Order: sequence, then structure tokens, then C-alpha cells
Amino acid sequence: MLVFAVPVMAQQAEEEMLSGRELLTSCEEGAAPGQPNQYCMRYVFGLVQTIDMLQEAEPGQKLFCINPNIISLQEVTMKITAWLKDKSSRLNEDAYVLVSEALNTSYPCKRRGI
Repeated sequence: MLVFAVPVMAQQAEEEMLSGRELLTSCEEGAAPGQPNQYCMRYVFGLVQTIDMLQEAEPGQKLFCINPNIISLQEVTMKITAWLKDKSSRLNEDAYVLVSEALNTSYPCKRRGI
């Protein structure tokens, strides 16, 4: 019985994924110029932390590079929100996919020796 439960759970999780449109709508609620809302910052922070943890396990496979001593969470969140607005035709895609791509585009890792 457990064998059948896993695909059903995976399907339910997929159906409940946050879309880019839902994330952008949530990010715009109560936000002011230079001050993203807390929900949006928490989402971005959680995704950045999760991906960063995974990057530590595979150092040669970095998706993005953000120095938290130089770049604030507010700045990252505002950049992600602007990126989502610019990609309005893709907002039906999963939010985590779009935000991951935005992080990769906005904060690429510099190659050594270049």
C-alpha cells in the first residue's frame, strides 16, 4: 500500500506548487519602493538558503553566488520581484523554478582566472 501512496503524494505536492504569478502577487501586496514585504523576503530567503546548502554539497555546481555581507536580502528580493515582472509570460511556471533562474541570471558566479 505504501508503494501507491508515494506517487499520489508527489502528485498532490505538484498540484499545490506555488506559481510565479501567485508569488509575484504575494510579493506586491504591501510592498513599497525599497521595502519588499516580509512574505516575499521569507520565500526568497528560504529558497536561497536551501539552494546554498545544496551547493555546499556540490561546490563545482553553483547556481548563483551571493555575498550576504555585500548584498542584502531586501536587494535580492527586489531584484527577484523585478525579474518576475519582466517575465510575465512565464508566470504560470513554478515559482521555485523561476526564482532559481532569476538568482542564476542576477547573481552569476565569477569563474576564477577570468
